[in-house]
Amino acid sequence: MLNQFQAYLVQRGYKKFSIYGNPSTAIDYAWRVVKVCEKENYTAKQLAENINTILEQYGHRGDKWTIGRRSHESYINALKQFRKFVLVQRFGGVNA
Repeated sequence: MLNQFQAYLVQRGYKKFSIYGNPSTAIDYAWRVVKVCEKENYTAKQLAENINTILEQYGHRGDKWTIGRRSHESYINALKQFRKFVLVQRFGGVNA
């Protein structure tokens, strides 16, 4: 599922690698989703099933906001993109 998420991000215009060959946003967001899965002791499928609850916890008013805001809010932004990916997978859409 995480490889599909990374491909989804690339399809939406996020770069996999920078012009210098370093990992870029698509790889970084997938990695951050993996880290949240590890912290929550979830599989990617379990995270997808609970994404709204997790977003609340890692969001501005959540009890895990200190993690969500790390690295210029990359964790929360990755989770938001993962939620969009999950919705497209469930219901289809423009980017299905």
